[in-house]
Amino acid sequence: MSVPTDVGAGVPATAEELAPEAAADEAAAAWPMLATAAGAVFVLWGLRIGLRQLHDNSFLTHLATGRIIVDKGVIPRTDPYSFTATGHPWTVASWFASLLYGLTDRVGGLAGIRVLDGVLAAGMAALIWRLARPAGLVARIAITAFAVGLGGGSWLERPLLFGLVAMAIILVLAEGPGDPRWAIPVMWLWVNTHGSFPLGFVAVALMAAGAWLDGERQLRELRLLGWMTVGTLVGGINPLGPSLLLFPLELLHKSHSFRTIQEWNPLRLNTIWAFIFVAQVVVATLLLARRRSWRAALPLAVFTVFAFTSVRNMAPASLVFVPGMAAAVAGLGSIDGLRRSRSAMAGIGGCVIAGCLLGVVSLAQPDAKLDAYPETAVTWLQQQGLLEDHLVAPDYVGNYLEARYGPRRMVFMDDRVDMYPASVVDDAIDLLHGTSDWDAILGRYHAGVVLWERDGKLTKLMRHAPDWRIAYRDKDWVVFLPRA
Repeated sequence: MSVPTDVGAGVPATAEELAPEAAADEAAAAWPMLATAAGAVFVLWGLRIGLRQLHDNSFLTHLATGRIIVDKGVIPRTDPYSFTATGHPWTVASWFASLLYGLTDRVGGLAGIRVLDGVLAAGMAALIWRLARPAGLVARIAITAFAVGLGGGSWLERPLLFGLVAMAIILVLAEGPGDPRWAIPVMWLWVNTHGSFPLGFVAVALMAAGAWLDGERQLRELRLLGWMTVGTLVGGINPLGPSLLLFPLELLHKSHSFRTIQEWNPLRLNTIWAFIFVAQVVVATLLLARRRSWRAALPLAVFTVFAFTSVRNMAPASLVFVPGMAAAVAGLGSIDGLRRSRSAMAGIGGCVIAGCLLGVVSLAQPDAKLDAYPETAVTWLQQQGLLEDHLVAPDYVGNYLEARYGPRRMVFMDDRVDMYPASVVDDAIDLLHGTSDWDAILGRYHAGVVLWERDGKLTKLMRHAPDWRIAYRDKDWVVFLPRA
């Protein structure tokens, strides 16, 4: 009788024999997923966007207001900056964002504000990556790239960035899992930092209506809407009272005053950001053919109209598209990004190191990029003692003066068109366009100094005016003084 050579065939392995394999599996489970490493790259991209040099003109007024709040402990209720709207009621709708800017400036200066924006933008990128989770890895990367790429033009140092973060969190709660009661603090923050909070209700309501048309239960969306309502009402508990809840309606009544502000105008294909957005709309529409869904189609249609009506709606619209796009490509592709490996850990470590280096290099640059503003000309005016002589300048120069000098009532106009009387806004528009009654407008406001762009329409008219003379000029700006 022969003896089998394969003595162990069919015999279960012992615990001792399985221990190394189990240990290897446990070690592999501790490594991060490839999708996490890919998401870290987008977080790094968002950080790069947020750490850019400060330059936005609206931010300059928010910073100046934050300094007033921190220094005096009160929120301005009337205009503290201009001689054209002195004492006019002003609702500081983004008071909490201004407060954060003021506190951060007090502690860390403008560099601190850049870090704050970097954290917000990095968080935005992480939330977008989370919203695109149903898609396979390659499709998820493409979908996230659309929204983060568009952020390069819209994630600026202004309260809108707080609103976009809040919008992204609400969308994450709508997709689940997550306790919808988190909507209460999120909506309080949104109400008190930016007036775009009604867009959150529109997005979730459209998702609920779409789910109903798809024959699905919309319980989660309806619960979320309920908690969002609670959070919005709680948002009325603030130093300014419930008036903030009605502020978006006030903007609608003054919509005619926003026609000179580019971001409030209809979308035009004249920037790279507009092309990115249109490409995202086209791709999202094509994806509906793969998986027809009213829950994706309704937000896509409505927010596309919003964006084409007003450029400032591109950023929230881009966010709203992400969940529908991700759902449409769910299951597409063989790489899901769920595999765990050492290479994923190395990728995350590389992103952390790159992020630290990015912070060091970025913050080594000047904190503000103000070459678009008349710094030298304003310094000359200050040296001549002419800043108080009813200085007339374009609106963004007013924002700059407010940040540089604070509440000295030396501004003719800034970009707070929702606050200024309609007559002041109309006169500022006429000066910008160089209308024939420009001299009457200057006389109406007792203008003592005019600081204008060298190639502006008003400059071309004033050069030939007998009552005005050029007192200063550089390559970008001209200062006019009355001949008398």
